[in-house]
Amino acid sequence: MKPVIIAEKASVARDIARALGGFVKQAGYMESPEYILTAASGHLVTLKEPEDYDARWKRWSLKTLPIVPPEFGLKTIPRQRRQFELIKRLLRGATLAINACDAGREGELIFRQICELAGYQGPVKRLWISSLTTSAIRQGFADLQPGERYDNLAAAARCRSQGDWLMGINATRAYTGRQKTLLSVGRVQTPTLALLVSREQEIRAFVPEDFWVVKATFSAEAGEYQGRWFNKEGHRIWQEEQAEAIVRKVAGKPGRIAELEHKERRENPPLLYDLTSLQREANKRFGYSASRTLAAAQALYEKHKLITYPRTNSRFLSPDLIPSFPRRLQAISVGQYAELVQPLLPKPPRLSGRVINPAKVTDHHAIIPTEKKAGARLASEVARVYDLIVRRFISVFYPPCLWQETRVITQVEAESFETKGKELVQAGWRTVEGASGEQLLPPLFPELAVQVKDVIIGADQTKPPARYTEGSLLAAMEGAGTLVDDDELREAMKEGGLGTPATRAAIIERLKNVEYVRAEGKALLPTEKGEQLIGLLATPELLSPELTGHWEKRLAAMERGEEDPAQFMDAVTKLATTAVEAALTVPRAEIASAGSAREPIGTCPLCGGEVAENRKAFGCRNWKPEAGGCKFVIWKRIAGKNLSANQARELLNKGRTRELKGFTSKAGKKFAARLVLKDNRVEFDFPARKGK
Repeated sequence: MKPVIIAEKASVARDIARALGGFVKQAGYMESPEYILTAASGHLVTLKEPEDYDARWKRWSLKTLPIVPPEFGLKTIPRQRRQFELIKRLLRGATLAINACDAGREGELIFRQICELAGYQGPVKRLWISSLTTSAIRQGFADLQPGERYDNLAAAARCRSQGDWLMGINATRAYTGRQKTLLSVGRVQTPTLALLVSREQEIRAFVPEDFWVVKATFSAEAGEYQGRWFNKEGHRIWQEEQAEAIVRKVAGKPGRIAELEHKERRENPPLLYDLTSLQREANKRFGYSASRTLAAAQALYEKHKLITYPRTNSRFLSPDLIPSFPRRLQAISVGQYAELVQPLLPKPPRLSGRVINPAKVTDHHAIIPTEKKAGARLASEVARVYDLIVRRFISVFYPPCLWQETRVITQVEAESFETKGKELVQAGWRTVEGASGEQLLPPLFPELAVQVKDVIIGADQTKPPARYTEGSLLAAMEGAGTLVDDDELREAMKEGGLGTPATRAAIIERLKNVEYVRAEGKALLPTEKGEQLIGLLATPELLSPELTGHWEKRLAAMERGEEDPAQFMDAVTKLATTAVEAALTVPRAEIASAGSAREPIGTCPLCGGEVAENRKAFGCRNWKPEAGGCKFVIWKRIAGKNLSANQARELLNKGRTRELKGFTSKAGKKFAARLVLKDNRVEFDFPARKGK
């Protein structure tokens, strides 16, 4: 018999067949003079269900918990049984099994489970590639790796799978049985939900404080500029009377430039994308969900062969890729990118250790374009994600961006005003990714005499922390609950994150599907049921992102051979047992139905009913005809501004809000105003401006 190649997907099997050549289609597989090739079509094999070990475990009963099999077993997924039986038959006579599943933890698990259940004990080779181009596949087959080289990766994959089974089944059954309502609990999804609930509680408890800022316009010989009043405590003034006194003191008075500082700031190109940073950027720019970005990246990898393996957690490249840079740049030197790439050819500039760092490349390097030219027109979502990846790859070859930053202190009647300016000196890599934010000032110098032309007071309020978007939640998951924007610092923390780049999108979608979380525009909010679940959980490890992230770190250590699988599983079993014991001590609660309304924020001025938050508005709960058909509503989005629950509560309780910024007129102009209730309708109120 011949070696049997097992790919994870049929599309990848076809790519392999085209690259190696000579294959003839058979019933469920392909054959060439050298190989037999088939596909797993994802997971064909799964862990056994509780009732497969013990019939008593089929019934969800608190008496049978915790459920801990003496040894984990496997079974085929019913709808995949036919394909599994085919592969089992092919493996029976195989001289060699070649693992061509995705080059990662999950791909290793899929292949190993098939071989284990099929009873295959022969030699194994591993195809480990980062792109699906013909040249990459051929090179990969010329350099097949011994299967045992990936034993540690397989151990981590197996422990992750079995650990999630133990935690999910025991915690879910325990809390469901105790509360008499289906409550899904998971090792990664629950602490992720806890992040959202904690943030929502912070927002709800937040009490805004009024403050004022004084802004002056100065006229100088060479032009005008603006400055903000400040002292050692900052720019905010906490008493309106103090702001008014400053206005009276400086209005129309002469001043001088007391300090002027110029500083050059060097801005290095950003790191290349891993999957999480790509998902964050696509969410920020286009509002794409994590799963949507992953689907586009998978299409670019599998269907179009235009990018390298996307499910990576590395933002660095290994030195062996350097010879391919000219070919990759040449492949993208078309259309809108041609002018950007030409200066880099034929010999691209040498990249620094910020990009080439083999110590930070484990299974896969950062996402970069392949050596294939884009052919057919790409769908809009796919094209946008491809554009992000291409521009980021080009930008790392460009020099740093240089800014000249200016800080000016203007003094008038012993009061200080700060002005900041920013001028682009050298665009560098921002030629590729765009430069914005220049704040140009007229020519100024120390002791220059100026005049206060105008001075105004701006009223504002302190803001609660922002709700998570998918982008910021992905960042928090990567940092085990810590939001870190600095690229290098995030790199140091990511090994202990919640989930992996390959699973985070699915976790967020799972929270939506079980209706623990809902999306409101870009923001993610926990439902009442989601909040109740977090309030019920009595096991800290199920709630803590840091502790759960520590588990992910142990799995990563296992992949390197630094963690004992048996000790890891012992810890999981103990935690599952502790979770069950804790669940039994939790008092029973009345669980809200999924997606149900929140606590009321106030009383309806029309009918006296409760006003509560829903998806689009803060509305009266008596809106149904049988309850009186009350029409009172405060829409969440008014003139382009999203209204918070605290602001709606203030409007209901006081009949008016403080002055709010961020409204947009029909002509597209920004404005600030109070909201008032007039004849039980929401209207604008424009307070008179102070100042001269």
